[in-house]
Amino acid sequence: MRAKNDGGELELYVVAGTNSLVLSMDLKKKPEGLLGFAFERIDLETGSRTWLDGQKCFQSVIGDPVPGQHYPTHLHPVQSFLWKDFTVVPDHSYSMKVTPVFGKPKAPEYGDGAEIEFRTEPHIKDTHGVFFNRGVSGSQSYAEHFGNQRPDKMPPDLQKAAYAWLSRGLYEGLLAYIGAAKSGQKLKGAFYEFHYGPVLEAFKAAKDMGVEVNIVYSGKSYKEDNESAIAAAGLKDCCTHRRDNEVNEPHNKFMILCEANDKAVNVWTGSTNISEKAIFGHCNTGHIVKDRTIAEKYHAYWKALSENPDRKTLALATERIQADMATEPMEDGTTVFFSPRSTCAMLQQYADLIDGAKEMVCCIYPFNIDRRFQAVFKKDEPFIRYILLDSHKSYNAFQTDDKDVEVAAGSYIKSPIDQWVKETSSGQLISHGVDYLHNKFILIDPLSPAPIVITGSANYSENSTLKNDENTLIIKGDKRVADIYLTEFIRLFDHFSFREWVNENKDDFKPFLDETGDWVNKYFDSREYLSYKRKMVFKTMDV
Repeated sequence: MRAKNDGGELELYVVAGTNSLVLSMDLKKKPEGLLGFAFERIDLETGSRTWLDGQKCFQSVIGDPVPGQHYPTHLHPVQSFLWKDFTVVPDHSYSMKVTPVFGKPKAPEYGDGAEIEFRTEPHIKDTHGVFFNRGVSGSQSYAEHFGNQRPDKMPPDLQKAAYAWLSRGLYEGLLAYIGAAKSGQKLKGAFYEFHYGPVLEAFKAAKDMGVEVNIVYSGKSYKEDNESAIAAAGLKDCCTHRRDNEVNEPHNKFMILCEANDKAVNVWTGSTNISEKAIFGHCNTGHIVKDRTIAEKYHAYWKALSENPDRKTLALATERIQADMATEPMEDGTTVFFSPRSTCAMLQQYADLIDGAKEMVCCIYPFNIDRRFQAVFKKDEPFIRYILLDSHKSYNAFQTDDKDVEVAAGSYIKSPIDQWVKETSSGQLISHGVDYLHNKFILIDPLSPAPIVITGSANYSENSTLKNDENTLIIKGDKRVADIYLTEFIRLFDHFSFREWVNENKDDFKPFLDETGDWVNKYFDSREYLSYKRKMVFKTMDV
């Protein structure tokens, strides 16, 4: 949800997702001597009040910080006009009180604050359900709670807590989707990696309860892992559709719930493979669409996949199910596109949608940045474009002179830095696959009245369009969905961009808060700073 309180000197703009909250502030005029902002969160359902913590302190107050120490923001305020809270819970009402802090670090003085109420989103509401796992095992919180240990090396109680922390609702949502199927109904899936035992056991439990289970699984990459896990779970009779005919990668990760009469009801899709690392390691998305028209298109696609067709036959089928999208105008609602396709027209369409943005674009490309997107990002445009990669590689490197394009890649703090403790990556916790980011989504003007969310299994490449089995959703005009994706993107981007920068610029890193008040300049003095532009995007958002 979105909310604003802009009636006083201090203006507040909130965007709340499920587990993540982003709060942007502004002041009617540039402040003098502002030390930062204090944040107090009020739980409107329990009445509890909590001063929120930060990780920086004033050197004149605490000259020798203890590694891992947190500091209450009313004593060591936040020096930013953007605050993120990733400890909220879904479907819950809160109020946030923000107070400007002046004076001296050892004798703070408090100005007139402002308060704003909001409610976080439930995971599932109306047409869409959205789940994000933690995806930041390289974090201070994981290091503090679990000591950078691998979950499989922990005692059972601690292991359960670690997996729950890493899952952050994604695993639970996945199991709940499977478990909701009733006797006589059908679950039909198409999966690239299909080998995490507990999920396969959930499918077996559904089968034993009278649910008809049919899975198309990859017979190319992960063939041996998949077939071994399928046999161990007792699902061989449910997994007779092996996908290996003229396909580069059978890369789908979806399942459909059908009634006994074979009519599709809804679908689970997204970027999450059925593997330990996908669910608990690198960041992933699970997305439910409760729309029978969309579900029927997935069902038609599944039927085509189950025949293990050659590439040309399948491309003809995918384009019959959903033709390429017309350029303009694009209507509100949800559309799904399947691969392989006969041309890259849709790939160009995604790039054209980015090119038509007005305020902000946020993208996660785990692997490559296709030349069509590179051409768009090389243009000198006035709006912000944020790009996240799993890692910097030769195949995704590109150059742009546009200062409004900011690129970051997965990273973690490899050695202690002042009060920051050493972290680890998901690759060290759970082996196999990329370490950080596996989501594949694009957000176009997410805070506008008609945001566009593009999400699914495809990596937005020529291979994913022409040679892979893939599915991609385009959701326009659903502010709730956009809010969830945007708050999670900001969580990930700020997390990884800080770590990437600090690992490369240790000598320039300033671990203490500024005591001069100069930190506010980039939010007021220059309209060229991304921090100023991001503030203005929130200030003008559609509520």
